[in-house]
Amino acid sequence: MIGFSVVWIGQIVSVLASGMTSFAMTIYMYQQTHSATAMGFVQVAYIHAVLIMSPIAGVMEIRYTAKLMMMVSDIAGGIATVVLFIYTATGHLQYWHIYIAVAVSGIAPPFQCRPYSAAISTMVSKKQYGRANG
Repeated sequence: MIGFSVVWIGQIVSVLASGMTSFAMTIYMYQQTHSATAMGFVQVAYIHAVLIMSPIAGVMEIRYTAKLMMMVSDIAGGIATVVLFIYTATGHLQYWHIYIAVAVSGIAPPFQCRPYSAAISTMVSKKQYGRANG
């Protein structure tokens, strides 16, 4: 159960961080442009990435291990966030950077949810399934 707890905490941090980054970039875009259209495009970039990658993630889930899928998606989301931070800190952040980074962050969730659910059965004993899923 300890291994499951570590993975569970890691997934919570990853999913929350991706969602918060997407939301923060939406608000940032509105503050910078005062345009609802530009703000909406940030969310469109995120949602379209999720929708486009969901079927692909299903196929890749069959071909590769759940551990690999979760690691790659977490790394991609983390890199996108770090790149945004670097561009912001150096004063070189442009709007198209935000759209690309948010789209990359949107690629991660489809690759995390199903492999995580499948990995639960390999990390937890049968008598702990109800507890782990709860």
